[in-house]
Amino acid sequence: MENLNLTMFKQYDIRTRHTSLTDELKTRLYNAVAVYYRDYAKAKSIVIGRDARLYVPELAEGLAFWLRKAGLDVYLNPLPISTCQFYYSCMKHRESAGIMATASHNPAEYLGLKLVGPDVEPIAFGCGPAGGIEKIKELYIQNAKVEGDAHGKIIIINYLNSYIDYCMKLSGVTEGSLKGTKIMLEVLNGSAGAELALAFQKAGAEIDIRNVVPDGFFRQGDPNPIIEPSIAPARKAIREGDFDFGFCYDGDGDRIDLMAPNGEQIVPGLNMSIIVKKMIEIFKGTKMDVYADVKAIPISLCEIAKSGVKVHIIRNGHSFIKAKLKDNCDKGYMAAEEESAHYYMNYPYDPDDFSKGFAAIESTLFISLLTARCYKEDPAAYERAYKLQTSLFREREWPLHCEAAPERMPALMDEVENKMREMGATIIKDMDDGSDLDACLMRFNLPKTFDANYSLDGAKWAQVAQRISRSEEAMCRWEVVSNDPELCKKYNDMVREITDRYVKAGWARY
Repeated sequence: MENLNLTMFKQYDIRTRHTSLTDELKTRLYNAVAVYYRDYAKAKSIVIGRDARLYVPELAEGLAFWLRKAGLDVYLNPLPISTCQFYYSCMKHRESAGIMATASHNPAEYLGLKLVGPDVEPIAFGCGPAGGIEKIKELYIQNAKVEGDAHGKIIIINYLNSYIDYCMKLSGVTEGSLKGTKIMLEVLNGSAGAELALAFQKAGAEIDIRNVVPDGFFRQGDPNPIIEPSIAPARKAIREGDFDFGFCYDGDGDRIDLMAPNGEQIVPGLNMSIIVKKMIEIFKGTKMDVYADVKAIPISLCEIAKSGVKVHIIRNGHSFIKAKLKDNCDKGYMAAEEESAHYYMNYPYDPDDFSKGFAAIESTLFISLLTARCYKEDPAAYERAYKLQTSLFREREWPLHCEAAPERMPALMDEVENKMREMGATIIKDMDDGSDLDACLMRFNLPKTFDANYSLDGAKWAQVAQRISRSEEAMCRWEVVSNDPELCKKYNDMVREITDRYVKAGWARY
């Protein structure tokens, strides 16, 4: 079945190089998706959006055709939009399912699909009606076909202005309220530029927006804020432009990096520790639980907890996090952050009437506006956050590619875990609700959980995070952070000593 390109069915989306998806395979995929939404998700209608990529307009057209042929009505925005604006469009049609044609931050030659069910329910592999992407893959392999002569309607939609108004209202940013704030926006030729520029202009901010025209060639470089050649010009522009701060976004605009005046990133967890106070106000204290992903640095967890919320460690994965937020909304869960610069919240369908329910989604426009408001009101909080961050020593997450011997990955990770246990580490492999963390946290002189009274002052501590990547094939990842440079180097070297043996044996590569 190699010629079917089954590797495009990822853990959280469907994604591949455009050269690997022939016209025949596209038609096969359209049919599988249409049958899934009609027969398993039980959708009567569907929202379709797309980003700026060169190869996704064809996907949007093909999906619209086959979904209509399956009898579903299609709400289509034919213009490039962010994934977050797409989610908002789904909120406007909460009885509908949704498909976003995008490949997020990947290079220009990629295309793909992000999927949701009715009521903006996350769909991933093993997540969603009938198993989500797992069922779509099964239907694809079976070559399921849309039968019959049904023909749904197509309705063109555009919620740009409505989305801007929604985010401004919810964030408490009013017309002109950001006057005097100078912000640099780097969009990397992705699809979020219009909504960001229009919102900040309406709020009165002085903005300089870079690479704002949607361009699927991504001439600035891969639309990924962690690719240094892509964002180096933005860093330079912030340093030289006397900006208060800057934001950098990925290709489909669902990821937001906050940049200090010197062009360096302020990690998402520390930004969350500041904006969470405004989130508490939005929910009037009715939701006081948040998730932070396994890579969150301990100092971020400690700072978030000081706001009075309870912080829960959660496994990586956009759909998994959103599903958990949605499932636990009524239990007081409010928001989540990933160190990959994704922020999530239970967004009210109606900001004036929370009784209408919530959708667990991303909205970088809301987070951008809320962050800008917090920065304007209390710049000292961000100065302190940056100082806290720079007081740490960190080996940022690094990969080990194990394609040559993927079967050895479990033994490798067990070896690292056992070594850290011997050194006295506290091992954390489960979420506090008993769910598998799909990672291993190894903590030295740190608690399992943080509360408002815990302080990291004084003692030397370290954390080693270990996980298997679910978005790349056969890859392990490690990150080490400490408030002591010698401890950081010591534990990173211990991991490297083990991985070096696997590389030397030909089982892996850096």
